[in-house]
Amino acid sequence: MSDGAHHPVAAFTALLPLLSLLPGPAAARELAPWEPAKGCYLGAYVDLDSNCRGDLDRFEALVGRKHASYFRYVGYGGPFPFEWVAALHRRNAAAHIAWEPNHGLGPVKDDEYLRGWAEAARFSGAPIFLRYASEMNGTWQAYSGDPELYKEKWRIVARVMREIAPNVALVWCPFSMPRRTIEPYYPGDEYVDWVGVNVYSVHHHDGDPNRPGGEDPRDELQYVYDLYAGRKPLQICEYGATHYCAACNTWVPSFAVLRARELYASLPLRFPQVKMVNWFSVNTIGEGLAENNYSVTDDPTVLASYRELIADSYFLDTVPAEAGDRPVYVAATADPQPPAPGNAQSPGGLERPPVAVVDPVVNTAPLPPDGARIVLRQTGRGVSGRVAVAIEVGAKVRPKWIEVLIDGKFSFMSTDEPFRWTWDTTFHTDGEHVIEVAVYDATEAIAARDELRVFVDN
Repeated sequence: MSDGAHHPVAAFTALLPLLSLLPGPAAARELAPWEPAKGCYLGAYVDLDSNCRGDLDRFEALVGRKHASYFRYVGYGGPFPFEWVAALHRRNAAAHIAWEPNHGLGPVKDDEYLRGWAEAARFSGAPIFLRYASEMNGTWQAYSGDPELYKEKWRIVARVMREIAPNVALVWCPFSMPRRTIEPYYPGDEYVDWVGVNVYSVHHHDGDPNRPGGEDPRDELQYVYDLYAGRKPLQICEYGATHYCAACNTWVPSFAVLRARELYASLPLRFPQVKMVNWFSVNTIGEGLAENNYSVTDDPTVLASYRELIADSYFLDTVPAEAGDRPVYVAATADPQPPAPGNAQSPGGLERPPVAVVDPVVNTAPLPPDGARIVLRQTGRGVSGRVAVAIEVGAKVRPKWIEVLIDGKFSFMSTDEPFRWTWDTTFHTDGEHVIEVAVYDATEAIAARDELRVFVDN
């Protein structure tokens, strides 16, 4: 590692005090949720890094530095990745979820799935960056092609998250190209917390030896930065630099080192509103995904350079609880209601709403000590409106968390007993529906299940 006089980021950060003398976008607005007042969070994607396969301790030992955030791809329609989020929270790292409606925008509605997913996010109590439907400005996504529909669906997601999950920061993220289609997809300042951009430094484009790459990543970032940095904090949601190119069948670590240094070293002075940068550490050739090796751990030259770049204190390795200005629910509760006197305070400073009362009940047979039971209010004609539901577990079951599905779709998750939930049946058609519960133990295995058929009559 070079000394401070030759360190590419330290040379810039030595001048940082001068920034306070200059007018800038940060002075004109309040901090966004989870935004640091200064500095830039370190982030990465490592689930497919062949040298760690998602083992964060292994990755951080290799690169020599704790990271403040990690991201993961989740398909819209899938469950909230509760255990992964909780594991990151325990190490003072934020979850960054790339939530992708890969079957198109049609399924994106204000419905039980979306609200259940938001409830699970809230119950995690963790700082979450939600990068919903990114790279929409290209032609390769199932949700590309209709900016007005995209903005309509984004606003639905934003309204639900704002209502239910105050610990979620909404990240709108185009790809750096094509530029002309970026602005038409912007949902509006009131629906966006952070603006992101995905930038890649490739040696050749699309595996074609006749299409050389090599664009300066600073130029790729500049366009989005100029559009939004005066109003929002920015993230480089994904960055990678080629060190092996399948198009020319050549190792090019010097190319990766040059481009990465250009980008990371430019952030303190040229791009101070970039508050997070994430390295996409994947050999896309080995994984059968694309034509470039971006893994930061595969090549010793690239790894040594990355270790040196991120060692500077300008890059932050923790997302503090006090960052931004958004409160957090920490434990599972019923739907938010006006707080009752004497309710305990959550660590986020909000009073916990009272839990739902469930009486009278269906499912009144004795509960086996190793079983689970769904209990809810039901009249002679069935259930209607908002229904209080309880999940009971036997004396021998040691639950770590429970998951509830309605007609096979994820609807609710909780980690705190007593397990209480308010089911809004107006999101469902009249007729029979199946409620399923799975109770997970400390080994993350299913310890107990139950199923209940209920008739909805609204």
